[in-house]
Amino acid sequence: MRPFSIRIFVPSGDPEGVRIISRDDWTGKAVLFPRPLLGEVKGRVEYKQPGIYFLSGGKKLYIGEADPVGIRLEDHARKKNFWNKALFFTAEGGRLNKAHIQHLESRLVKLAEEAGLAELENSNRPQPPALSEEEYAAAENFLREILLMLPLIGFWQFDDDREEEVEAEAQEEAKREVDARRHGKRAGDYSTLPRGLRFNFRSPCQMKATLALVECGVMVQAGSEAVAEAKSHFDIHGGSYAAKRRELIESGVLALQQGRYVFTGDQFFASASAAASVIAGQNENADRWQAEDGTNLGDLLRQARNRRA
Repeated sequence: MRPFSIRIFVPSGDPEGVRIISRDDWTGKAVLFPRPLLGEVKGRVEYKQPGIYFLSGGKKLYIGEADPVGIRLEDHARKKNFWNKALFFTAEGGRLNKAHIQHLESRLVKLAEEAGLAELENSNRPQPPALSEEEYAAAENFLREILLMLPLIGFWQFDDDREEEVEAEAQEEAKREVDARRHGKRAGDYSTLPRGLRFNFRSPCQMKATLALVECGVMVQAGSEAVAEAKSHFDIHGGSYAAKRRELIESGVLALQQGRYVFTGDQFFASASAAASVIAGQNENADRWQAEDGTNLGDLLRQARNRRA
């Protein structure tokens, strides 16, 4: 055992949103997020890397590996209903390969089974791959660091001394039927609007962009455009939106083409305001989105809030 510290970065500014956990003395990185914000994670570089992941809901736990990790998470979002938060670990500089994550999956499943605190949702017990002595040591070292970090970020399923904490967490998770605890009124407003309803971006910056209403937010469509340069005050007055824009550029979701950025794939946003601000490179709101019949998304959201009041 040795002293260490962790660093938690919250890209959106919401402490219960997506969280990026790292350490100065380790190449690993963890991404923790509630299930409805899977789309927000898709723009991150880590999403496209090999990794080991955990799906948690109450006392239930699923452990898996994938390369890239994002494809498997999307599949589980469609097919597994029990989980409400996810955590995955990747490593910088290609330090984790397919054999490493298979070894981690096998070891973690066995450890969780031995601890007996979680109801494992894994239908099989994966066998570890054959590794060289050096690769085995590297994978085991990575495993030790994961096990040190897990209880610090709310995953107690591997520590047989924390049964009371796990039980308390299970009771808390059982109350999640009302999504407002995490998403508040904003997600509730979007949930009352028709899924798939499409809106076009209207602004003096003349960007061509389209979004559709989806569960808990909006999805900007692939091919939509964004300004090439953000306003100089964007980082000051729209810090979380500016950070999201940089993240999408760095991960290649926004690619520079003929003097403007273009979305290379569909991208989820928790709000229409966030989508508009990233596109315009300055703070904007949902009023910038209009349907073909002239309906304004901002008006629809205000009506939804009034109905909920």
